[in-house]
Formats: sequence, C-alpha cells, structure tokens
Amino acid sequence: MSAVLAQFHFLRPGWLLALAALPLLLWLWRRRQHAEDPWRRVCDAHLLPHLLERGRGTRGWLAPALFSLAFVIAVAALAGPAYRQLPQPLSRADSALIVAIDLSDTMRATDLKPDRATRARFKLTSLLGARREGQTGLIAFGGDAFTVAPLTDDAGSLLDLAGAMQVDIVPVRGKRADRAIALATRLLRDAGFESGDLLLITDAVEPRAIDAARTAAASGLRVSVLGAGTAQGAPAPLPDGGFVPDADGGILLAKLDDASLRALADAGGGRYAALTSDGSDLAALGLDAVVGSGARLRADERTAAAYRDEGPWLLLALLPLAALAFRRGWLACLALLFALPAPQAQAFEWDALWKRDDQRAWDALQNDDAAAAQQLARDAALRGSAAYRAEDYAAAERDFAQRSDADAHYNRGNALAKAARYEEAIAAYDEALAAAPGMDDAIANRAAVEAFLKQQQQDQQQQQQDGDTSQQQDGEPQDGQQPQEGDPQQGDPQQDSSDSKDGQQQEQQGGEPTDDGEAQDGAAPTDEQQRAAEEQFAQQMEDALKDGEKADEQATEAQDPREAERDQAAEQWLRRVPDDPGGLLRRKFALEYQRRLRDGEGNDPP
Repeated sequence: MSAVLAQFHFLRPGWLLALAALPLLLWLWRRRQHAEDPWRRVCDAHLLPHLLERGRGTRGWLAPALFSLAFVIAVAALAGPAYRQLPQPLSRADSALIVAIDLSDTMRATDLKPDRATRARFKLTSLLGARREGQTGLIAFGGDAFTVAPLTDDAGSLLDLAGAMQVDIVPVRGKRADRAIALATRLLRDAGFESGDLLLITDAVEPRAIDAARTAAASGLRVSVLGAGTAQGAPAPLPDGGFVPDADGGILLAKLDDASLRALADAGGGRYAALTSDGSDLAALGLDAVVGSGARLRADERTAAAYRDEGPWLLLALLPLAALAFRRGWLACLALLFALPAPQAQAFEWDALWKRDDQRAWDALQNDDAAAAQQLARDAALRGSAAYRAEDYAAAERDFAQRSDADAHYNRGNALAKAARYEEAIAAYDEALAAAPGMDDAIANRAAVEAFLKQQQQDQQQQQQDGDTSQQQDGEPQDGQQPQEGDPQQGDPQQDSSDSKDGQQQEQQGGEPTDDGEAQDGAAPTDEQQRAAEEQFAQQMEDALKDGEKADEQATEAQDPREAERDQAAEQWLRRVPDDPGGLLRRKFALEYQRRLRDGEGNDPP
C-alpha cells in the first residue's frame, strides 16, 4: 500500500484548480433556492426554521452534498490519477531520404551566386537542419558516385559533412547520375527499407540516368530532382585557370538542362523544381515536411514505462449520481454553470502564476527589456538596475538610495555621475569605500569623476582669464587703470594675433564692435571642448569597470610567461595548418576509386 501511495500522482494536475469553483457554485445554489422560496417574501428569516418543516430535515443539505461529491469525482477523473506503470513499446515515424549532390566541373558555373556548388551546399544544409525524424543519407557524384554517409537518423551529424561538399573531392571527372541512383538503391536495401526518396541536385543528366531512375522507381525508390543553374548558363572556371571546354575545344556555356531533369523526375515517379533562395523549392518537391510521404511507424526495440490513466474508472462512480440528477428539479443545478457572471477582461500572463515579479523582472533584463523590468521589479536594487539600463538615472538614484550597502552606494554614484551630479557622485563613492575600502571599481570611478571635475574647473578658469584679457585689450581702461607695457598677457604674440583676427572679423561683419562679440566668438570652441570632455569622461566611466578584469588577465599572463610563449607558438603552428574541410573525403574517395579499378568496377567511360 505504501508503494502505491508513493507512486500516486495526477497526470493532469491543472484540472485540480477547478475545485476552487465548488464553494462558489454551492453559494449560488443556496442563493437561488432562497430567491425561489415564496415564504421568504412574507415571513421574517428568523421565523422560517420554526414554521417550515423541511428546515429541520436532511433534504436541505442532501442535494448540495451529492452535487459536491459528483463535482469532486469528475474533477479527479479529469486530472488523471495514476499509480501503475505499464511497459509500452516505442514507435517512431521512419522515412528514408538520400541526397545525391553533383560535384562535377559544371557546378563551378557562376550563374548562381557565388556558384552552383555553393548554392547546392547551402540548400543541403537547410534540408538537413529541417529534418527531425527519419533517416538521411548523403552521396557525392561526378564521374563516379561515392557514399559520404549511409542512412542514419542523426541528421545533425551530416551537417558537418555538408560543409565539405566541394567540387574537387571527387577523383574522376564526369557526370554519372545513373551511378548515384544505383548507389542510392543499394543504400536503401542495406538499411532494410522497402521504399524511400532520392533527391538529386544537379544541372543536367544523360539518357542513361533516366533509365536508371525508371528502374529505381520500380524497386521502391522515388527520384526527385532539384535543378541547380539557369537557362542562360555561364562558363565554368577551372581551378588551374581557364574554363571547362566543350566538345569542339571552345568554352562550354553550362546551361540548366530543364527538359532532361523533368524527364528524369517523371521517370523516377518524383517531382522537379529549380533551386531557389528560399524554401519554395523544397516545398514544391514535398521535402519541406519533417517526415516524407514514404514515412511509416517503425516499432523500436526499446520500451518505456508509462503511467496508466485511472481516471475512466472514476466515471463509473458518477453513473448513480447522474441517475439521481433526473429527479424533478435536480437538473436545474446545471443552470448554475451558466449563471456565473462573465469575468472582466484583464491582461494576464502565464508566467505570473509561477514566477514572482522580481523573477519576471530579471528575465526582462536578460531580454534587454529594461522598461518592463523597471515596472515589474519590487526589490529596490533590481529596480534601480533596470532604471539605470533604461537611462532613467534619477529613478535609479532614488532606488539605490533605499539601501545602505557598499554596492548600493557604488551604483548610486554611477547613476549620479550619469546625471551630471558629480559632487554627489563623489560623496556616494566615498560612502561605498567607507563600507568596503577595497572596492576597486569605486576607486576607479571616483578618480575618473574627480579628474573630470578638475579638468572642468581648469577650463572655466582658462575661459575666465581669456575673457578678462580680451576686455583689457579691446576695451578702454576703467577706474583709472592704464595698460602697462611689458604685461605678459598683453605681450603674448598668440593673444595679439587672435585679437587682430577678431578685429578683422568685426570689420568684415559691419565695422561696429559689440560688447560681447569676442565672447560669442570664443563660445563655440568652448562648447565643443565641453562636449568632448563629457564624452571622454563617459568613456572613462565605462572603461573603469573593465580595468579590473584586464588587470587580472595581465597578472595571470605575467605570472607564467613560459606558458604564454608556448601558447603563442602553438597558435602560430595552428595557423599554418591549411583549412581544407574536404581533404579527408577527397583521400577517401580516391582510395575507393582505386579499389574499384583493381576489382574491375567502373571501367566503362564516365
């Protein structure tokens, strides 16, 4: 019994929330009965129990009790009680799809950008990424056909091989699509399939390929074709220079042979489509679905233990209660379900049932939605961080001020600095350092703010000195002060030069000097310097947070210079290794082709 209780659970526990509606239904039932009782209209409520005989019996509570019992049983059945595990065989949708990609020289043509082979490789990657069930195989062919990967249910592993589908990995030149069809038929039989699909990606085929497709269709392999190229065509460049020649020795203009490809698809019982940049070509071929049309349910050798739903057995207990409902007046209880008032439409999010507001605010911050996080957050520190990211620095300062730890003071200082309240920011950094003297970020940011303030004060003093000098040089002496010879400011050649330039500008503009003309001339560069200084300060504030991590990395490198040298040497050697993803397949196919020649296979001309 204890084992049964340990395994007892509900498969659909969400239905148990419906039990919360039972008290409301009983209250509505009682209210309806009271409203329909004519004695309550003429008698006082406290006299009714003494005047009415039914008030002293069991009939008053029997109906609600039976209704409550039936309601609880129905909800429990819907929740799916379970306590027994039964072994069930696994079954999966299974289909076979073999992709044969043409890697002959004509696939170098550039009528499809960047070339046909690259576009075919991109389409192959899209197809493999879309398959979630079924088995997939891959064939590369040129003058002969080679197995890149047999049928496997791990389409993701084929994505690595798809990147190696380059024209130069096939050891023999030519275009033997018939051999690719024959190889696909053997792969299908070796995997135990009676039927399957073959997708041939090429630009042209020969008549013998059409015969091979007809034979394959008779054996259960449906052949579809994806045409790579355009009707206008383009020359196909060779890697050693020049272009693919035609039969007369001239340059071959490789065109898409639409007629032969359609004939091949018709003979193979499949479909034909031209390669496009979107997924419409795969949709036209019927290969955009996860499982092809030849899919079937294949029983797996493995089994899984699944809990059995015992809810239907509880419905048997509802039958006698349902029979009682046919008594006179009892069916009216069903009307209570429709008497419930319609709830008001309110915004509702499913996450609000399972996550606190602070958790939802954190998720919003992770999704770069600072405004939503600021509204959801209840914690002052989290709300301040959201306001800071939303560039609401005043609100961030208020939120951080609600806490008194070192991090709160430090963050408040950052918000004040962003709000251009630099003196208050320095005071906040001082409070953070008082609570945590070793806080490097607070030290760096305080130094940056203090340096900016000093620079700002120096700029203001310089501007004031420049203004006083201009007034002394251009204005008349006041209060009996006479300009003295040899004064360092008046004798400055740069100042004289600037004054003469200012005078010339005034003469050109109208000849009438103004009292604040020179102040206006110097205001523009001063504002630009001020903006540049503020931008530099903001950059210093952002870089200060990263200095600690950079210092740690530099210290780690300085502690072990020999290891750094070894890593650098290894990196240099790795850079010398050529990036050739198709090298392994190229050597594999070359060895396979040599073996076939020794065994007398493939002696017919390509």
